[in-house]
Amino acid sequence: MGECRLVITRLRQTLVATVEGTVDAGALSTLVDSLSEAQDAQRVDSVIFEVSACEMMDIDEFAALQKAVRATDWLGMRTIVAGLRPGIVAYVVSSGVDLGNLRAALDLEYALEALSREHDERAPEADPEDDAETESQSDGPGEVRYSDGG
Repeated sequence: MGECRLVITRLRQTLVATVEGTVDAGALSTLVDSLSEAQDAQRVDSVIFEVSACEMMDIDEFAALQKAVRATDWLGMRTIVAGLRPGIVAYVVSSGVDLGNLRAALDLEYALEALSREHDERAPEADPEDDAETESQSDGPGEVRYSDGG
């Protein structure tokens, strides 16, 4: 198996955790600790796990990724997984894995757009007249919200 390489980058109020190679549970646990420290020190409110460089992922590796996502959710950060390859998605779905409330985006750009929309929606309204010109927005074409239906 290959080696897991992790890189954390800050973009505005979002940390992008880029995962390259084989997803490793120990490395992801260390990553969550680093993200928690960064949240306190840098006042970030969201995390994107960017996994497009992961060519393969088995069920155990996916479970490790899900655990890291849940941990960052529990830390109060909005979390999205970006860049899951179609083959990995098909494998995970066909395996019957409980996806919980995993949020995923096609790529990093769509993930950043989704977080930006959420940030804008949470911002206080400046002028009631502006509301008349605002259209409701649905999830972008690159964002997928998985739910177990429960």
